[in-house]
Amino acid sequence: MSQIPSMNGVILELRACAPELNRFRSWRIEIDRDLFGLLNARITYGRIGTTGRTRRWDFESDAEAARFLRVKLQRRASGTKRRGAVYHVVEASEIATPFIGPLLPIDRLTA
Repeated sequence: MSQIPSMNGVILELRACAPELNRFRSWRIEIDRDLFGLLNARITYGRIGTTGRTRRWDFESDAEAARFLRVKLQRRASGTKRRGAVYHVVEASEIATPFIGPLLPIDRLTA
């Protein structure tokens, strides 16, 4: 079994654009530790150019946070028909890149 990497410092931003359907979506996840040692995942999503909505989850272990990230990325990758556009990676920290794998195309990758 492979070892779970530290999830502290994960940043991943995705965008899906379908101008013909007037769909311009943004999705961003950040995972960091708080002062109490818990991992916090914050997902901000909405229309590109707006503030969007942010939701937060807490995890006690890196394994829980990694599982959460995998599930969320699978959801983003599988919603092309529902959304009408494919999400592309526009920003990813080094820690996040192993989770992307073959799920999502990468437009440009910045640290």
